[in-house]
Amino acid sequence: MYHRYGRFGLKTLKVVVPVLLLSLLAVACGTAATATPSPKPTAAAPTSSATAPTALPVPTPTVAAPAAGVAPTAVPATAAPPAAPVVNPGKVTWMMTGFGTERFDPAYASSSGHDYGRIVHTFLFSSDVKDGARVMTPGIITKWELSPDGLTWTFTVGKGAKFHDGTPVTAADVAWTLGHVIGPQSKEYVISSIPLALSALLVGIEQPGPDQVKVNMKSPVADFPLTNSEAASSWIGVVLPKRASLHDLTEEAAYDRNPIGAGPMKVVKHVAASEMTLERFADYYHQPKNGYATDKRVNYTTMSLRLIPEEATRVAALRAGEGDIGPVSLASRKQVEAGNGRIVFGPEGVVWYVRLKGCWDTKFPCNKKAVRQALSYAINKELIRDKLYGGPEVMQLKGWHAVTPSTVGYSPELTPHPYDPNKARQLLAEAGYPGGQGFGKYVIHTWVSVSTPLMPEAAQLGAEFWRKELGLDVEVKIGDQAALTKAAAAGELWGAVQWGDDEARPDAAGHVRGLYANQERKDTAHKDPELFALAQNTLAIYDPVERQKAFNTMYQRLREESYYIPLGYMNVPWGVGPRIQSWQPYPLALYPSALHTVVLK
Repeated sequence: MYHRYGRFGLKTLKVVVPVLLLSLLAVACGTAATATPSPKPTAAAPTSSATAPTALPVPTPTVAAPAAGVAPTAVPATAAPPAAPVVNPGKVTWMMTGFGTERFDPAYASSSGHDYGRIVHTFLFSSDVKDGARVMTPGIITKWELSPDGLTWTFTVGKGAKFHDGTPVTAADVAWTLGHVIGPQSKEYVISSIPLALSALLVGIEQPGPDQVKVNMKSPVADFPLTNSEAASSWIGVVLPKRASLHDLTEEAAYDRNPIGAGPMKVVKHVAASEMTLERFADYYHQPKNGYATDKRVNYTTMSLRLIPEEATRVAALRAGEGDIGPVSLASRKQVEAGNGRIVFGPEGVVWYVRLKGCWDTKFPCNKKAVRQALSYAINKELIRDKLYGGPEVMQLKGWHAVTPSTVGYSPELTPHPYDPNKARQLLAEAGYPGGQGFGKYVIHTWVSVSTPLMPEAAQLGAEFWRKELGLDVEVKIGDQAALTKAAAAGELWGAVQWGDDEARPDAAGHVRGLYANQERKDTAHKDPELFALAQNTLAIYDPVERQKAFNTMYQRLREESYYIPLGYMNVPWGVGPRIQSWQPYPLALYPSALHTVVLK
């Protein structure tokens, strides 16, 4: 989202911002930073753990037993042909901080830096905003049913959707895509943790009828539709045109050269590491003629996705009219507004990912919960928020890791541990490491993020608090995000800290499944049989009310276990130029969202 530059291998972070760190720590040694009023929220937060509503209402699937509901249908009859939309002949220039791997297959791309995938492709399930909250809605899949034992999902593929080459999207395409991304063989090539976790639970995929696809699982996956929807943080839920093989390097390379999706825009030009030119797809399925209430076709002819890693360059482009939308920081607000632009916030776009690795191993100090909690209490989160990010307009001290106010299972009690250095020192001493004695060197691995500004500086501040308050010997290293993610999955960062960011999400069940419920995963967060059982039992709950309560209880337990250090979440500030008349980004969207609401002057 902000500045980005590649770093390969690891490099020790020297004194990145010595004057800033010294001044901030001087403040930290005095009184804690005073919180300022929060901006007006987009949706009311739940008021208690007992009564908090599910923040992401989703259509209830038809279930023979144990629960029943009304299956959604996306194709109601229309009384009259809709009026043709007014399409601006102009171009929207969207400035990007990264293009990731520049591949168009979700099996080979993580969420971060691959925002173009959401524009070129379309999802099995769509989304919208209702009463300020993100809601899942029918998309390519217009109806879904769950078997009585909770192990089989049956999906009905609607009619009217087309790929960019004019061929219809069929159930065969849906079945092939699911097999390609979450099939048993996908563990050999997918790079995202979400499909890896799902592939371990998959029994098989069937196509019982011309418009139906069945997905059979080993254990219940209540969030399967949501995980494959536009509302999810990942874009693994898109549909691709069926290829001859589930996995073939030659076919996959050819697809990258000529990507054919079914999304609102199609690729007409791709200059590697520079720009992607997209063109409006008039036959995009999500429109009234196919029975959808919302016309999600874009209202402009072309879009240019320009790779501009430097924030100063993006701001200059906004002021000069050479760029229309791009991520900026609040430090650039006055410059953007001086050029007749404005800041638009995307609520709850990013969460912090500060994970203590390998703590299940007794040889590491973090095996003791008191140590993990001490590390959390020793960090002044308010100072990081106010001095690095400008206050609560951008950074909010709410939630636990992937759980924010719009996530299923949230309640106001889920907040980061307060800054309490005395308690932190007491906990560390009780664990057998008074003043850091016997702790050994502690390494923080971080990266220059495409999503969160000043990530290495924030990690360095965390290290300084641990040095000063706990007496620890801490080293901060910067690495390439993809390389660090791969190393973490292989268990190569055990005994260290992974300090980064992650996408906010309406349902964090996938996060729980991968790190707290999967006993076979090498990079599991723990090895506590009771915690495994808690996570597995919670994931099996389908009833929305019971699910909210159970997930809230589980999250409060996980917060106290402190395998993660919660720091809160970030509202995404977008710089918007004067050529954009209006735009309403979705909540829980780090990526370019709600493109159909962008109106050019």
